[in-house]
Amino acid sequence: MLLLMLLTAGITIAREKPDSLVLNRVFNYKQVIDREVDGIASNLYMKHLYQAKRRNFSLWLIPHMYTIADGKRQFVSETYSRIHYYGLNEVESDRQVYYTTIPRNRTTMSVLNDFSMPSLYHTTMYDDHILSPFCRENRRYYRYHTTHTGNGLCRLEFRPRFQKNTQLVSGVATIEVSTGRIVDVVFDGFYDQIKFHTLITQGSFPPRSLLPQYCQTDFDFKFVGNHITSSFTAVYDCPIRLADTVDVKGDRALIDSVRPVNLSDEEQAVYDTYNAEHAPTPPDTVSTDTVAADSMPATSRRHRRNVLDVVARHLVVSHRKETENYYLKLAPLLEPQYVSYSRSRGLSYKIKAVAEYYFSQDTRLYLNPMLGYSTKQRQFYFTVPLLLKYAPDHDGYTLLQWGNGNRIGSSTVLEEIWKEQGETAVSDDEDLDEFNDNYFQATTHYQPTPWLGLEGGAVYHRRKSVNPTRMSQLGKPTEYHSLAPSVRVLLQPWKRGPLLTVNYERGLDMGSNRSHIYLPYERWEGDISLKHKMKSMQTLNLRLGGGFYTNKEKSYFMDFANFSADFLPGGWDDDWSGDFQLLDSRLYNESPYYVRSNVSYEAPLLLASFLPFVGRYVERERFYWNGLLIKDTRPYSEVGYSFSCQYFSMGLFASFLGVRHQRFGVKFTFELFRRW
Repeated sequence: MLLLMLLTAGITIAREKPDSLVLNRVFNYKQVIDREVDGIASNLYMKHLYQAKRRNFSLWLIPHMYTIADGKRQFVSETYSRIHYYGLNEVESDRQVYYTTIPRNRTTMSVLNDFSMPSLYHTTMYDDHILSPFCRENRRYYRYHTTHTGNGLCRLEFRPRFQKNTQLVSGVATIEVSTGRIVDVVFDGFYDQIKFHTLITQGSFPPRSLLPQYCQTDFDFKFVGNHITSSFTAVYDCPIRLADTVDVKGDRALIDSVRPVNLSDEEQAVYDTYNAEHAPTPPDTVSTDTVAADSMPATSRRHRRNVLDVVARHLVVSHRKETENYYLKLAPLLEPQYVSYSRSRGLSYKIKAVAEYYFSQDTRLYLNPMLGYSTKQRQFYFTVPLLLKYAPDHDGYTLLQWGNGNRIGSSTVLEEIWKEQGETAVSDDEDLDEFNDNYFQATTHYQPTPWLGLEGGAVYHRRKSVNPTRMSQLGKPTEYHSLAPSVRVLLQPWKRGPLLTVNYERGLDMGSNRSHIYLPYERWEGDISLKHKMKSMQTLNLRLGGGFYTNKEKSYFMDFANFSADFLPGGWDDDWSGDFQLLDSRLYNESPYYVRSNVSYEAPLLLASFLPFVGRYVERERFYWNGLLIKDTRPYSEVGYSFSCQYFSMGLFASFLGVRHQRFGVKFTFELFRRW
C-alpha cells in the first residue's frame, strides 16, 4: 500500500507544473538580499482574547490553564516587550508591560508564546516545529501552485504533498514576482492539540522583509470536553521604546499609552465588565446588612478557588522566581514527560529543580537536584550536582555531584559464596549479588583551546549490599569502597565534527577490614560521538567507544563511565538515543572490557506519518541500531523504531545474541503538554 501511495504521488508530481521560477526566487530570497537579521532590536505589542466556551474540572489539571478554569469565561491580556534578533530563529524577548483581566495578573496557555515569533524563511517556522513551506529543504513535503494576479504579484498556494501532519501547514501566500519576497501569507495547521489559523504580513524592505510586521492568529483548543478559543494579535516595530529597566504589571494607563492598534469591540466589552466589577464602591451606598448577606457566598467561592488554585499550581505548573542575582525553578509534581515505562526498567518517575546564583557576568553557581523512583528496583534515586562556572571563554567549571546511583550487580561476589558455602547455601530471592551504589564526584574542566578540553578530579563509591544481614552471616563484607583520581581529555578539531574523549581512572588501595574493603583498579576508556544535524530537522547520531581494565585484582564491579545502566530516563529528548534499551543490567558489570556502537536516525516524517488518520499526529520518528561486544558472550545487538506524538512517545525494540533473537521490548513515555 505504501509503495502504491508513493507511485501515485510520483505520477501526480509529474503532471504538476508549478511556476518554478517564482518558487526558486522565494527559496533564494534570503540569500539574494545578502543581509543578516543578527543584531536587530524591536518593540513588540501583543494582545490575546481568551474565551472558555466549554470547560470542566479537568481544566485545572492542564498546565497554566487553571488560571481560567473558574469564574469569568472571557479574558484579555496585553503585553509590550523589547525583542532582540540573533538569527532568523533566535529571538530574545524581555517583557516590560503586562496587563490582564486574568485574576492575580496570571498568564495562561503559555504554549501560544511560540506562535508570536514566526520565521517564514527558516527550516521551522516556530522554534523546533512546523516545517516552513518557504524553505528549499522542505520542498519535498509540499505541493505548490502559482497564479499570477497582476501588479507584479502572484498567489502561491501550498499544501502537504501526501497527507496532513502536525509538522505541515496549508495556505496561500502573496509573492512579489521580481524578487520572490513574501508580502503576506495565510495558513492553517494543527499542533500540540491546538488548531490555528494565521495571517502574517512581512516587512517591506530588507532586512526586515525577512521578519514579520504583523501577525494575527486564531487558536482553537479542545481536550476532554473543554473548548477554549483565543484570538492573538502581534504588532512588531512599534515606535515607542521604553527604558530597559521597565517591568510593570497591572498598569492600565501605561498599556493604553503604548498600544499601537485599537481594541476590538469584544475586547473592549471584556475590559468594561472588568472595570465595572473592580471599581471602588462608596461606603455610604451599601447597607451593613447587604454586605453581610452578599459577602458570605462570595467569600466561600473565593476560598474554593484559592484552594484549587494552590493545588493546581503545585501539581501541574512549574514554579519560577528570578531576580537580578538568582533564578529558581521547581518542576511540577505531575510532569508527564518524566513518567516512562520499559520492560527492562519498569515504571520510572523523576522530578527536577533548578537553582542559579550569579556572582558576576562570568561566574555563576548552578544547583540542579533530581529525585526519582524506579518500580523495578523499588528504590528512590537522587542526584545533586553543584556546578560553578567561570572563565566562559575557556569553558571553565568545577562540578561536585552526590547521588545514590543505580543499583549494581556483582556475580563475582555470588560465585565466591557458592565456592565457599555451596550453591544450595543461598537462594535467588536473597539478592546477595545486588548492591546500592552511593557516590561522590569532584571534577574540574578547562578548555585551553577551542578544540582541546582537559578534566581532572576524583570519584568515591560506597557500594552496600541490599541484604547486609545475610552477607554478614556468610562471612562476607557488606560494603565495597573505592576512591579513584581520574583524568579526561576531550578533542574536537572541527567545530561540527566528532568529539573524541579519553578517560583514565585509578582506584587507590586503602586497605580493608571485616566489614568493608577498598578496591584497587586501573581503567581506560575511549569514546567518539557525532550528532550531525541534517536538512528538515533530520539528525544522525553516531557513537563508537570502548573500555578495559588494566589492573583488576578483585573484579567485583566493572563500573565504566561511558557504559552503565540508567534507571531514571527522561522524555524523548533526554535519553532515547545512544543507549541500550533491553540489555540486562548485570551485563554492564561482568566483563573487564567492552566495545559499543550506537546509531540512530531521526526525522519528522518517515513511515508512520504516511499512515491514514493516525499519521497526521506523528511529530518525529527514529530508527536505532546498537551493538555491543563483551567477554564470554556472542556479539549483542539491538534494533528499534520509535515515534513521538503530542500525547506520548513509544519505541519498539528487539535484541539479538549473534543472529539469534533474544527478547522484544517496548518503551513508553508520556509527552502530554510537554511544551505547556
